[in-house]
Amino acid sequence: MGVRLVGRVAEVVALDRLRASAEQGRGGVALLVGEAGIGKTAVVEEAVARASAAGVTVLTGRADPDEGAPSFWPWLSLLAGGPDGLSPTLLELSGSAEPAAAARFRAVRATVTALCATAGKRPLLLVLEDLHWADEASLALLAALAREIGSARILVLGTSRTPPGEPLDPATVETLTIGAWEQAAVAGYVAAENRGGPVHPSWAGVLHRLGGGNPLYTRELTRLLIREGRLTGPAGAVDLPAGLRPIVARRTAHLSAAGRHMLAVAAAYGSEIDVSVLERVVAVEPLAEAVAAGVLVDDPWAPSRVRFVHELVRQALQTELSRDERIRVHAAIATALDQHGAPAAEVARHRVRAAAGAESRAAAVQACVAAARAATRALDHAEAVRWLGHALANAPGDASLRLARAEAAYRNGRLDLAVADCEAVVDEVGAPAALVIRGFGGPLGPALLRLCDRALAHDLDDGDRAQVLAQSAFLLAEDLDPERAGRISREAMVLATASGRPDALVAAVHARHETIDPADDLDEVLELARRSCELAGPSGQPDAELWGRTWRLEACLALGDLGQFDAETGRLAALADRLGWPVAHWHLLRARAARALVAGRLGPAREFAEQARDLAARSQDASAAYMFLAFLSGLAEFDGDYSWAGATAFGNEDVPIAVAQLGHIAMGRGDRDGALAATRRLRGALPRLPADGRRTYVTVITGEMAAWVGDLDLAAECYTRMLPRAGLYLNSMSSCHGAVARPLGMMAAALGRPEAGRHLAAAVAMEERIGAPGHLAKAQIAYAGQLRTTDPRRSRELASAALATARRLGLPVLAGPAAELARDDLTAREREIAGLVAGGLSNRAIAGRLVLSERTVETHVRNILGKLGLTGRAELRGATQYRH
Repeated sequence: MGVRLVGRVAEVVALDRLRASAEQGRGGVALLVGEAGIGKTAVVEEAVARASAAGVTVLTGRADPDEGAPSFWPWLSLLAGGPDGLSPTLLELSGSAEPAAAARFRAVRATVTALCATAGKRPLLLVLEDLHWADEASLALLAALAREIGSARILVLGTSRTPPGEPLDPATVETLTIGAWEQAAVAGYVAAENRGGPVHPSWAGVLHRLGGGNPLYTRELTRLLIREGRLTGPAGAVDLPAGLRPIVARRTAHLSAAGRHMLAVAAAYGSEIDVSVLERVVAVEPLAEAVAAGVLVDDPWAPSRVRFVHELVRQALQTELSRDERIRVHAAIATALDQHGAPAAEVARHRVRAAAGAESRAAAVQACVAAARAATRALDHAEAVRWLGHALANAPGDASLRLARAEAAYRNGRLDLAVADCEAVVDEVGAPAALVIRGFGGPLGPALLRLCDRALAHDLDDGDRAQVLAQSAFLLAEDLDPERAGRISREAMVLATASGRPDALVAAVHARHETIDPADDLDEVLELARRSCELAGPSGQPDAELWGRTWRLEACLALGDLGQFDAETGRLAALADRLGWPVAHWHLLRARAARALVAGRLGPAREFAEQARDLAARSQDASAAYMFLAFLSGLAEFDGDYSWAGATAFGNEDVPIAVAQLGHIAMGRGDRDGALAATRRLRGALPRLPADGRRTYVTVITGEMAAWVGDLDLAAECYTRMLPRAGLYLNSMSSCHGAVARPLGMMAAALGRPEAGRHLAAAVAMEERIGAPGHLAKAQIAYAGQLRTTDPRRSRELASAALATARRLGLPVLAGPAAELARDDLTAREREIAGLVAGGLSNRAIAGRLVLSERTVETHVRNILGKLGLTGRAELRGATQYRH
């Protein structure tokens, strides 16, 4: 405290306004943004003084720039000074039986609730300084509080060098940018600091130029000139070096040698210092001297801790130590922290900075591995990657460290780093390097196959060979060589069974699943899923449960068992929280997107799909982008939005599934030529389609296109191939197209087969059974079209039901054809009037043209709206004008 405020009237007024609003129960978050030394803290101190005078409880916390600070650090120190009901224990996660992510969520919620409850008794000002250094968990807590602060008597005041980013929503934060002092402000500050003594007017311009209006530099320069007694004379040359270090050196020159040494050691420790640790390294008697000099600041609420007045001051003081002294100090600090029971990351930070010889490098590696393990337990895989990187820098030839970093990078979605690390050690370690990255193919496939080939060159036991073969089969099944993949998967299963090793059996089960067509035997799929989940624990491979859960979800969609699907989604959510892996959350988002689409909730379906796409992009899984586009093709069947679909949307157009997807888009757009081109290319591919999960989709879509373009031979071939699938749904987490019975009915209708009506009636019943309103409306429209001439009343009933659904869910693609079919229920006069309404004529104009009374026309319009299930003339115009 004690930095005098210069200027900043607008900022102080704004903070007074926000505090007054918070006192009335309309809380908010304010962020002071500006470069280092610009005076953010001075504004905060003025706001704190005003708040305290107004009877507001003030709690403060500060982020730490050094590695090793625990999660929620600024909040922990803030809560430590709080009244009853607030305590750092609110944010304790250790000892919780919950998954780490769930425990962190619960701690955040508990803290927000406690703060709001405390503010109900007395308004709070929460000060969080240096948020540019805040950890992700601290920012997440701030974001959570910001979302709920609108009805609480809380003002959060933060400082940061940069504007807020994720996860903070800028809409919830009022940002006040702190700029440099003007020359007049510099002149006023110098005059006040000189305590009424004369100041030559030439100094204001010189100091403004030298300090750039930065309050910290201006303050230090002014103090230096006052000590030297130079302000009374004309401005002259000032020996100002490029940085702050000499200014700090002059400021501390009057301190004792012991005081300067203590400050240098404290600067190596960090920006915030635990005195009980520091005194194990250096004598702390000069502490009061350093505080009196304004270099260190103490907190009366936390007497065991001090901090540097400014980070730039600390950085300047660090350079006072020679290289050898600095290394010895960091080693001593690491030992003291270790004895004090400090977090592993804090110890590792100093061990790395003390690593100069063989012994100290070994200690650094050990500390970094401990920090990485702690990060992994907290599901912070990015932090684990970073610490293992530090370990490798001190032991670059250690294959086990590189393999560990590859595993952490895989869990963090850093697939490029994981592949590079595996390639570096596969010839040394063999199978483990080929098995780090599991469940990914696509563009990574060739590199991962090369890892498998290099691993198989080793003399492997049955279990290891089974795992590598299973990985090869999984990769080959993805368009490269499905037939070979099947053979290899069978060999892997034999070897895995012979080995009796759970990890080998997991890999073999996975390979078996990827090399079969699930639609051939969904009972086998469910059995494979069960085995995979059961083997996860004994094998030590939690991803085995992940794959088992996703297979069950896909099977439930194909069977239309949405109750089991919802239950399995809950289990997957718990698993994703427990693992914290991006790939697990990606699958969870895909499951939620598919469920929303089946339920006809297009908005949430798109949102979940976009979140999955964005997560996959951060995880570097390029194949996920194609899955997102495939999902959009299912959405487009209802909203008609094909703006995303380019000619090369699905990459390699020689792959049958890509051709089928492009043809399906062409059909949705009404592009007959595009659909015809796709069917011609797919005709020869059908007999050669591998027995995998894509075969059913490609064949069904090809048959539906063939029926639409009039290629009856191809439609008949697809109908025969897919007839055994009549009881399934063409729904998956990649996209949802409804009951297979509907496209079978369309094929049968094109072929003139009597089974068409039976298939379409079955499709309606299937969609009704599972509660899929959008797909039900599609089936109803298809069936209504089939019955249009043979049973017009039933046709109109089906079309009217579909139209009501399309209106309720906002499905424009279905509203038109449903209305067109429902219009057959209108009399000749009503159809005539409906056409005139579509032309924009008023009731009076229609009455004049048809020589009717205006009341008669009004009665006809009401009847038309009732028969079509519409609510107004605008909807009638839209429905009547639509042409399928």
